Amino acid sequence: MTDFTMVVPTYWGRAGSESSRDDKIIFDHPTSLDENGTLARFLESLHILKGSEELIIVIIPVPNDPQITDAVVNKVEEILTPFRPRYDIVCLHQYAIERIKEQLAERGVSREALDLINLTNYAAVRNMCSLAGILTGRNNTIFIDDDEVFTDLNFLKKIKENMYSKVQDEYIHALAGYYLQPDTYRLETDKVPAWRAPHWNNAAAMNEAFDRFIGQDPRLKPTPFVFGGNMTLALSVLKKVPFDPRITRGEDIDFLINLRINGIIFYLDRELAIKHLPPGSSRPAWKGIREDALRFLYERKKVTDHPNLTPDQLHPYPGLFLGADLEERIIKTNTLLQQEYESRGDEEGVRECEANIAIAEKNPFQSFDTVAWLGELTALWQELTAHAEGMGISE
Repeated sequence: MTDFTMVVPTYWGRAGSESSRDDKIIFDHPTSLDENGTLARFLESLHILKGSEELIIVIIPVPNDPQITDAVVNKVEEILTPFRPRYDIVCLHQYAIERIKEQLAERGVSREALDLINLTNYAAVRNMCSLAGILTGRNNTIFIDDDEVFTDLNFLKKIKENMYSKVQDEYIHALAGYYLQPDTYRLETDKVPAWRAPHWNNAAAMNEAFDRFIGQDPRLKPTPFVFGGNMTLALSVLKKVPFDPRITRGEDIDFLINLRINGIIFYLDRELAIKHLPPGSSRPAWKGIREDALRFLYERKKVTDHPNLTPDQLHPYPGLFLGADLEERIIKTNTLLQQEYESRGDEEGVRECEANIAIAEKNPFQSFDTVAWLGELTALWQELTAHAEGMGISE
């Protein structure tokens, strides 16, 4: 018998519409309610896994608008129905989440800690994935996304072999796999736009990191990056360290930084792959670069605020974007993007690039005390998880 929970968030939006540009939080590619999406395809792929029948599989429906919660829950339940006889599936929908919050309140958990339970951004959703694993009480939780499919029948076997194994006098409590996109771990670089290439070629930086850590021996090694849809965490880690809700994008690598701050190392298994088949994203270019700019400005502050961490330890990615030249990279990249918008007569794009440049010039995190914030966040998370362990999930 395995001792694993697998958690899978699934993102949904209104029928026949795209996410609004004005949304404060944008999920990359929520499935329209009038489409079938990728969840069923993912569930079909489970059959190749040796040991899949022993998993608890927690599906977390995430609506991009609270007003469509009922429709999203009904849609996801419809998709899950044919798979329930085959697998131990639990749907952690918004109504189950509300009941859990009520039960935790009855156990004396503070309102401030309960406020961490929500689905309002990627980090919050990942915290719900962590909480799902804690609620089931199993010792290991596998984080997977619904736009992936399994191609390795020994996927679970490899995780079992490596979790708690010893590498360089350290026991593995956080294990990272990687994505096949769709057939190689490398990203395409020939389609990087001209405005991005000189100063913000993240695809090239990521490929350099992938070649070094995925493409070379040894099989298991400390990693500076992690994929949120292919990682396994010990219960002790989930209870101790939260995802940071101040991060709206790149929450997986930010979590890796949080673990390092707490003395926990992610180890990458260069043989642990899952195929990633994401739908397209309609997010405008200026918005994507803004989210990345805010993310890296914040993470650089988090890293430099802690004496045991430096950007060099996270090279080549994300370390390349955590250096002293980050503001320059943001400004130059947005200047090039602004010129492209000007050539198209896109006044909104021009204005938003100017706003991005202003963010770099002012740096909203310059005086932010990340040590105090993480201390407060971690204390609230540990209060929450201490009461939640093994409580179960009632649909």
